Amino acid sequence: MAGAGGTERAALRRALDELDARLAADADRGPGARRRFEPLVERLRTPAAAFLRAELEQRLARHVYADDSFARDHMAHALAGACGRDALPALLRAMVTDRNDDGDSLQLDVLELFEAWPETSLDLALDFSVSDDPGMRRVGLWGLCVIDSAGTRYFGRVADAARDPDPGVRADVMSTLGTLFGTGDPARALAILTTGTKDAAPGVRRAAVAALGSSGEDTVTDVVVACTGDADRRVRYWAAWSLARRPAPEARAALERLTTDQDADVREAARRALAPPVTWP
Repeated sequence: MAGAGGTERAALRRALDELDARLAADADRGPGARRRFEPLVERLRTPAAAFLRAELEQRLARHVYADDSFARDHMAHALAGACGRDALPALLRAMVTDRNDDGDSLQLDVLELFEAWPETSLDLALDFSVSDDPGMRRVGLWGLCVIDSAGTRYFGRVADAARDPDPGVRADVMSTLGTLFGTGDPARALAILTTGTKDAAPGVRRAAVAALGSSGEDTVTDVVVACTGDADRRVRYWAAWSLARRPAPEARAALERLTTDQDADVREAARRALAPPVTWP
């Protein structure tokens, strides 16, 4: 039995080395590239490969540092399958520099582990949310919003982060409050978003204005109209979209002004916002 175990471990280590070498050598990342690596990744997605955890984590961290999302996601997928909940800390750290806005699989692996290990996931999200590192705080808050999607348990903790010293954290809070999570305390969410439109950081103002687009409150119109004069063009751009379909005459007047904005994207957004909705026969 010991010999068989040693043979399997040696085979798994060779699979990891081969995966690592091929990821480093294969420059073709076009359509179909993922399938070429699947056999090796799936070979490693077994509890028998858990002894490789440290090496998998080391390679994952290297790909994250190299900003190679393709290699990162393959290594993360292997790590998740091999180590289960023990992979979560490393996968969450990998999300600090890229919370997977590029549509690859890292976030999917994390979500699957969240579902399989809810208590561990919550503990880690809470720990990350109070980290000294702002990137880790952003990942922790993201995790809390995934775990508590309707904001019934952790709305206060996330809302308090609207005062975080890091503008990236504050911007994430604004975006989150424009989703279902904001229904955990709609009045406080609206107040925070309104304050966010006056934040010193343009990124926070952009996120706040964009989030207000989902609010049906009449008071929002005046707040967003005021943002059409913001010095930041992306704030004005999101203000145009947030005013779309608002019936108030002041909203239409603001959009008409934006059709002559100095920025082409803002002008186009305003024109589209003013266009009548498409109706189907």
